[in-house]
Amino acid sequence: MQKEKNPGSAFFWNMVGSSCYSVASFVYLMVVTRTCGVETAGFFSLSYATAQLLLTIGRYGMRTYHATDLDGQYSFRVYTYARVLTCTAMMAIGLAYSLISFDGQYILISVLVILMKMVDAVEDLFHGQLQRTYHVETMGKLLAVRNVFSAAAFCVILVSGGSLLTACFVTAFSSLLFCLGINVVGTAGCGGFRDGVPSQASAGRAAFRLLKYCSPIFLGTFLSLLLYNIPKYAMAGILPDEYQTYYSILFMPSFVISLLCEFLFKPTITTIARLWQERQWKRFAAMVRTILLLIAGADVMILLGGDLIGRRLLELVYGVDLSGFRLHFLVLLAGGGFSAEVYMLYNILIAVRKDRLMLPIYGLAAILTVLPVRWMVTEFRMMGAAACYLYSCFLLFVFFAANLIYVFRRSKGNDNTGTKTGI
Repeated sequence: MQKEKNPGSAFFWNMVGSSCYSVASFVYLMVVTRTCGVETAGFFSLSYATAQLLLTIGRYGMRTYHATDLDGQYSFRVYTYARVLTCTAMMAIGLAYSLISFDGQYILISVLVILMKMVDAVEDLFHGQLQRTYHVETMGKLLAVRNVFSAAAFCVILVSGGSLLTACFVTAFSSLLFCLGINVVGTAGCGGFRDGVPSQASAGRAAFRLLKYCSPIFLGTFLSLLLYNIPKYAMAGILPDEYQTYYSILFMPSFVISLLCEFLFKPTITTIARLWQERQWKRFAAMVRTILLLIAGADVMILLGGDLIGRRLLELVYGVDLSGFRLHFLVLLAGGGFSAEVYMLYNILIAVRKDRLMLPIYGLAAILTVLPVRWMVTEFRMMGAAACYLYSCFLLFVFFAANLIYVFRRSKGNDNTGTKTGI
C-alpha cells in the first residue's frame, strides 16, 4: 500500500495551503469593507456566501470520494468529465440567480464572484488526484501559490483605485488561467493522471455514474452550507445591509476552527479509509477520537483567545466598531467548533462509504433550523442569527456522531461474526 513519503512535510504544506485558502476570504472582505464601505461590503459578503453555496455544485461532493478511491474505480479523465459538467451547472445556476436577485452592474459582480469560486472547483479536481496518489505536499504548495495570486490581484486592483467590478473581473479570469497553468505543470510528474484512461464515450458514461453515486453527498453538502447561511438570508429580509457586514466579519474567525480541522484531517483521510478497508478497528477508532479531541481543544483555546483579543483585532483589521457584539462573537466561535467536528465526521462517513443517512440527516436538520430562524432574527436581531447558526451546527454534530458510532459498531460486529451485511 503506497503511503506519503514525508508525512511531516505533507502536513506542513497542507497547513500552509489551507491557511492561504482561508485567509483569502478574510482579505477579500477586509479590502472591500475599507475601500467600498460597509453597505457595499454587505452586498459583497452576501454574494460571496452565495458563491460558496454554489461551489458545492461545482465540487459535487467528489473530492473525498476521489481521494479515497484507493482501487482506482474511476480514472482521472472520468473525474474531469464529471467536473466539467458540474462547473457548467454551477455557472448556469449562478447566472440565473444573479439575474433574478440584482440589477445593473451588481448582476455582473455577482456572476464574477461565483466565477472566482468556480476556480476552487477546478483546482479541487487536480488536488483530489494528488491526494489519492499521496502527493499532499505538492497539493499544499499549489493551493498556497494560487490563493496568494488571486488575493494579491484582487487587492492591488481595488486598492489602486479600480472598481469592485474591475477587481472581480480581472481576479476571476486571471485566477482561472493561472490555476490551470500551475496545476497542469505542477502535477505532471506525480503519476496516476493517465492510469486506465478509458475511451471518450465510456468516460462520459462513467462520469454520469459517478455523478449519480455522488448525488446524495452533493445534496448533503449543499444542505449543510445552506443551513449555515440560513441566518444570513433571514437577516437580509429583516435587518439593514450593514448587519450583513458585521455578521460576516464576526463569522470569519469561525473559519479558523474549520481550518484547523483541515490541518488535522485532510492529510489523514486516505489513511482513515485504508484502516477501515483493512478492518483495523482499534487504530481507526483511536485516530477518530484523537482528531475529535484535538478539534475540541483547539475550539476552547480559540474561544478564550477570541474573548481576550479576537474582537478587538477584527476592529483593527476591518476598521469597524464591534464593541456591542461580544456575545455574538463567542456564540459564532462555538458554532464554528461544532461545524469543524461535523466536517470531520462527514468526510469519514464518505471515506468508509457509509453515507446513506447523510441526506436524511441534513434534511431533518434543515427543517429544524428553518422553522425558528425568522422568529429568532425578528425577536433577537443579530444575536438570533448567531444562535441559530450554533443551534444548526450542534444538531448536525449530534446526528453525525450518532450515525458514525452506529455504523462503526455494526461493521465491527458483523466483521467479528463473519456477516457481510452493510448499513
